[in-house]
Amino acid sequence: MPDTPEPFRFFTPRTAATFSAVAGCIVPAEATSPGADSPSALRIADRAISERPERDRRLLRAFLGVVEFLPRLRYGRGFTRLTRDRREAFLRFLEGSPVARLRQGFFGLKTFALLGYYGQDETWREIEYPGPRTDAPFYELRRKEKQGP
Repeated sequence: MPDTPEPFRFFTPRTAATFSAVAGCIVPAEATSPGADSPSALRIADRAISERPERDRRLLRAFLGVVEFLPRLRYGRGFTRLTRDRREAFLRFLEGSPVARLRQGFFGLKTFALLGYYGQDETWREIEYPGPRTDAPFYELRRKEKQGP
């Protein structure tokens, strides 16, 4: 029986599609590199978002809905149905918007897209990052906390 991917913790099929389309514009895949929209990057971002406080998750969920809907006002279709050029133009609009909440939402999405991208083993190999130093004091404390008294 083939391996079935673990269901998302935060994303729904609709929000995953929107986030993936945004992430693919932020860090597009290349022949030698996965993009921020790769399945492993989405899983990393999903896990990180699911660990955020409920208020943050609610805001991000709502903002993904805004990102999907707003392009309809200009282009007559949702974000995931736009061409790459129009997606990028819309994201540039959000990034430089005079409306602070739109800029904040954009940078929130960008943060999680980059976290997903740079959290992949494939990206680590590409940039020759050996991985976190698990002998650092932070990791020692985390191990002790998990072991308990």
